Amino acid sequence: MVRVDRGRAFRLARAVVGVATALLVACEAPAMPGSGTAPSAAAPAAQPTVTDRTSTSQSRPTVNVRRGTVTESIKVLGRVISSQEADLYFRTSGRLRGLFVETGQQVTAGQPLAELETGDLLTRIGKAKAELENAQIRLDQGRAREVVDDSAAEVQSVEAAELALQASRLGRERIRSGAAEKDIREGEASVAGARAGLEKARLDLSAREADLAARRNDLEIKRAGATQAEIDKARADVDAAQVRVNQASAGPRAEDVRTTELALERARVRLAQLRDTPPVREEDLANAELAVRSAEVAAERVRADATGTDAQREAAMRIADIDVEKSRNSLKKLRSQVVNPWDLRLAEQDVMAAENAVARAKAVTPYEQQAAKIALESAKLRLAQVVAGPTEQDLAPLQNQIDALVVAVDAAKVAVPSAQAAVQAAEARLEAVRRGPTEYDLKDADNRVEQATVAVELAKARLDAKRQALEASRTALSFDLKSLERTYERAKLDLDQLQSNYNDARIIAPYDGKIVKTNGKPGDNVNAFNPVVSISSPAQLLVRSEVNESDMAKLAVGQKALIALDVFPGTVMNATVRDLPSTIVTQQGVVADKSTKLVVEWSRPGADIGMLARVQIVVQQRQDVLIVPTAAIRTVGKRRFVEYMDGAVKRSRNVEIGISTEQDTEIVSGVEEGLAILAGA
Repeated sequence: MVRVDRGRAFRLARAVVGVATALLVACEAPAMPGSGTAPSAAAPAAQPTVTDRTSTSQSRPTVNVRRGTVTESIKVLGRVISSQEADLYFRTSGRLRGLFVETGQQVTAGQPLAELETGDLLTRIGKAKAELENAQIRLDQGRAREVVDDSAAEVQSVEAAELALQASRLGRERIRSGAAEKDIREGEASVAGARAGLEKARLDLSAREADLAARRNDLEIKRAGATQAEIDKARADVDAAQVRVNQASAGPRAEDVRTTELALERARVRLAQLRDTPPVREEDLANAELAVRSAEVAAERVRADATGTDAQREAAMRIADIDVEKSRNSLKKLRSQVVNPWDLRLAEQDVMAAENAVARAKAVTPYEQQAAKIALESAKLRLAQVVAGPTEQDLAPLQNQIDALVVAVDAAKVAVPSAQAAVQAAEARLEAVRRGPTEYDLKDADNRVEQATVAVELAKARLDAKRQALEASRTALSFDLKSLERTYERAKLDLDQLQSNYNDARIIAPYDGKIVKTNGKPGDNVNAFNPVVSISSPAQLLVRSEVNESDMAKLAVGQKALIALDVFPGTVMNATVRDLPSTIVTQQGVVADKSTKLVVEWSRPGADIGMLARVQIVVQQRQDVLIVPTAAIRTVGKRRFVEYMDGAVKRSRNVEIGISTEQDTEIVSGVEEGLAILAGA
């Protein structure tokens, strides 16, 4: 009985505290005069309640309102799955001949997994393939026999015959019309051209005979040997080369060294003068330019002044011109004193070149000595060749030129009679044109026209016969090809049907993966479309979890998540929501899929299908907001408030909350940062 009384007393005390808290909040504001007796009656009852709350709150810890980040998340368990999963089945019913895989076995794309008994289906497929190949061969042969239009020769014959007929008709008309002025002029031009060709042939013959005589003269001169003047020049070259060898061996000459040293001294003096030239200040140049402009303005003013006599004005103008000239000379002198950096650079290069010349003059290099010796040997060899005279090998090029000119002269001699004959033929044609056509010429022209007409008719007849034969061949070939194509299509359909029946009786791995489940054993009867093998691809692993229906509305594609697996202790991996709960269509109909799939950023290998995963999906996150412990928030009806101590008195503030988790709650309004509030009981 004592325990019962204490329990009742404890519950009664809690009820009194709640009522007192409500009354205290209602009575915190001072009572207005004349408000009635209700406030005065409530005040005495509230006094001991406040004392009790103050005493009780002193044992509750406090916490400061702070700023930070609050994250609302959903925590669930999940399983590692594959991004590709499939239940494989036969498309036809039958007896299971073989199940070639086991649960947990790794397979590759295209690998046979199971097969039904097919009887003689493979034999029939082989025969159908052979029939299809034969039909393809016959069809290719038929297409190879395709009629080629080879009537081009007949068409060209007709065109050529028609052109010949036109030409013969034009020739006949030209003969009947007699000699035209144009024909006479063309004949005269032909005669003139033939005569010019004859003259050119004669000139070419003369030029080639002259070249031949000159080359033969050169050959005689070379065979006679070198003249005394050539021998003397070769000996002088040897003596000069010997002098250069002696100079190179004896070393540098004093006069050469002195000459280069004097040049070096002059270059150094020039460089020193440029370097020692005092610099001209910019303000001096500016003043000189200003003086020039002032003098020019003064001169213009003097010229414009019309006062005084002519002599006075002339004298004033002369004085002004003299001032202008003086100021210009001063400016020119200042500008001439400015050292050009380019001149200074050239002077430095001249000094360096002079120093190099002095160094070369003071020392003769082995290269120079060797070059002088080589030049001496060359001069001696040239002298020996001049004294000995030309060899047959030296005369061979000239002899070859003479032989070629002999051939050219013979050809030119032959061309002259040919040109003479061309002149005679042109003159004869011109004479015939001037004389006009004879009776024989007219009959001959009529005969040529008649022959050309017959030739056109024969060519057209051959072309018509050729085209008729081609059309008959095309008709026969077209019929044969259609028959062969129908035979090929029928054989292909038969093979496709047999192959489709064979494929329906087999299960092939659609991709590389792992067998997760098998149904049946060899000898069992299997119905079509009933799953026999289930396969998953480990190429890309996901995590699948089932979220409570109350939290599904918070999910969205693209939300971030954290994944932890027991196989990776202490490792947390990032993930992203890819698929939300939905409905899927299966063989059994429409089924609700309550799972949420997440793409994981795998930081290390080792995860496998079926492993347990702990998932934390971040629903929303607020940064730089006011945060208080969730346990510190009190709720009475629709009112939410926090409690704090104002001295020895416990007070409360209404708050508006945002994101709330088990640990922290966002405060939208009602408190400020740093306020010390009472934590949970």
